[in-house]
This record gives sequence, structure tokens and C-alpha cells, in this order.
Amino acid sequence: MMMNFHIHTTWSDGIYTPEIIVREAVKRKMEKIAITDHFHTKKVSSIPSKYLKMYLEDIHALRKKYRDIEIYAGIEVDFSPRTDIDSLPSFEDFDFVLFEYVQDTLWDGYPLWMLLDIRKKIVPPVILAHNDLSRNFGGTDIEAFLRVLEADKIGIELNTNLNYTKLGEFYYRLAAPIFERIKNFKIPISVGSDLHEDLDLIDKVDDALSFIQEMHLENNLKLFLKMVGDRYEG
Repeated sequence: MMMNFHIHTTWSDGIYTPEIIVREAVKRKMEKIAITDHFHTKKVSSIPSKYLKMYLEDIHALRKKYRDIEIYAGIEVDFSPRTDIDSLPSFEDFDFVLFEYVQDTLWDGYPLWMLLDIRKKIVPPVILAHNDLSRNFGGTDIEAFLRVLEADKIGIELNTNLNYTKLGEFYYRLAAPIFERIKNFKIPISVGSDLHEDLDLIDKVDDALSFIQEMHLENNLKLFLKMVGDRYEG
């Protein structure tokens, strides 16, 4: 099953319209994609709250037009002082929300405990986007960390963009000891490539899917697909 749950468009800092993205995905016979443009942040071109309805309408119109592919409505939140975290909406009409830079001091990311407070008002599934788990959480009690994610229904993204590598290794592979334990928890796992400018990235999630098989995380991926699928159908 080819899928990509992290794609940016001209609604924020991507260079392709959502329809161009969808057409390319259909051409490559993909089954599921998600448009996940940036919510209002000082970091990049992004979507203010007043335009979220229009953004959703654009994605929903594409769902009706292209029936051979599932098109999910996501959004990415820059979890740092660059975003007005106190005025985040509930995102109730979205299928899921990506939170980037959680507990990432290199990007001035806010700590996980702040996300746990905010999580109470975020309606859809929440996913930690392209997080360097081994650096940001490697020094913590991993069992306690995973229990928190499970309890608060917070998932983890496997991102195949080369921006999220060290010495040629993807962040998720560097965190293999953590993922060895994740399979024992009900923590959703998503996959994406953080596409902005290179259309060839639209279906380049093979390594993430291979990693899921290697780590026996198939049930975690199925959990994510069920969570977003229930909202999609609803």
C-alpha cells in the first residue's frame, strides 16, 4: 500500500497546488495521501486560522473529484515560540495534526509536557513529525515516555526526507531501540516524506515501510490508518 501523510502545497511553502499533487499521486497509483500544510507560524508561509475553512474545502473538493485515491486533510504545527500556541484551534474538522519540533531545543521546540496540556483540546489524532527521538527523548525513561504517548493518543511519524537524517541514517533508524519497544504499545505510526518541491518524493516512503516490517510495527501503522480512516469516513 503506497501512502504519504506529509505533503506541503501552495497553501503554505510548497510549490505545487493540491490538485497537481493529487494528479501525480493518482498517476503513480498511490492509495492514500495527506495534504499537511503549515498552520500559522513565523517560520514559513503558512495558513492563518481564518483561512482554515477554505483550505479544508479545497481538500474536500478534491476528494469528490478524484475517487481512486483517499485524500486526507492534515495540518502541521510548528511547536515553538514562532507559533501562538495559546490560540491554537481544536482542528476538529481535520483528520490528524502533525506537531513538529516537540522537545527539540535545536529548533526552540516546546517540551512534551506542554503538548500534553494542549492535547486535551485537539480533537483529531496528534503525530510527532520527523522527531529525532534518540536525541530529544533518549535520555528519558523510555517506558514512561511511551506510556504517556499511548495514554494521550499521540503517534510518531517515520519521515523519509533527507533533511531528517544523520550521517545518512534516518532519525527513526537511529531510534531503533525505542521502536523495538513501541510495538508493545498502542502508539500510532505514520509515514511521510515532507514533500515541498520535489514531486519524486511523493511515493518515496519505501524505507519507512521496510522499517515498519523490520521492527514488526504493522499493528501501529494499522492503528494510525484506522484512526484517520474513521475520521475520513465520518
